[in-house]
Amino acid sequence: MNSSTMDRVESVIRGFVAKQAPKFGRWTIPQIRTAYPFHRILFPDEAILAARLERSIVTAMGTELYPLLAEAISLDRYNVVKREFPISGELNDAACNMIEQVVTELRARSQPGIPRRRPDHQQEIGDILASRGGGARQIPVTADLFVEDFHEGPLFLELKTPLPNLDVAAESKRKMLYYLALMDRRGVSTPKAYLGLPYNPFVTRAQYSHSYTRQIMDMEREVLLGNELWDYLGGPGTYDTITSIIDSIGPYSG
Repeated sequence: MNSSTMDRVESVIRGFVAKQAPKFGRWTIPQIRTAYPFHRILFPDEAILAARLERSIVTAMGTELYPLLAEAISLDRYNVVKREFPISGELNDAACNMIEQVVTELRARSQPGIPRRRPDHQQEIGDILASRGGGARQIPVTADLFVEDFHEGPLFLELKTPLPNLDVAAESKRKMLYYLALMDRRGVSTPKAYLGLPYNPFVTRAQYSHSYTRQIMDMEREVLLGNELWDYLGGPGTYDTITSIIDSIGPYSG
């Protein structure tokens, strides 16, 4: 990561902190003590305040911080980088129906005597691309981040929390499959689509065990987890650089 990109990343992080800082003024320590008297048995006042604000701030990280960071890092190496980028095109009915079938079967609960569908990216893509026939329909999908000139092929990225619920995981899968099918029909030979999870609360990939992600996604072929995501966009060492910048900024202290 070059120095200008490091400055851009630091600016993104500091800008996010400044935008979230007013939330800390909504509660005073006396209010926290009154509202959560029993929490003080185990937690200091500052920890209780942080817990009270966590959901709002973590949500903002997902919608604002991570996409901006991903954009800033991608621009270090690529020229055509877009957030919230709409992509549309015609896709035949048979391929659309196969995508919906794959997602529906992955979402379905286990039933006695009926094997449950397991995620298998190669099998799914093979079935979808082989589905021909029917009329054509206009399909729109929007990438959280799109890198048109990515070195392996145009990259469609879904940026989500590392613990997505079933609906979010299924919708990300649907969008990724539609994107890959649209690119195939356009004759693009090596499009890429991933679910990007900005950090890993389970620490290692082997330990990652969030049920909905594993139920819907082919973990090896469709998911970039924690440091994998940032290094994939910015090259080896990108994640370490980001965390060193975070460490240099330090926690918000009011």
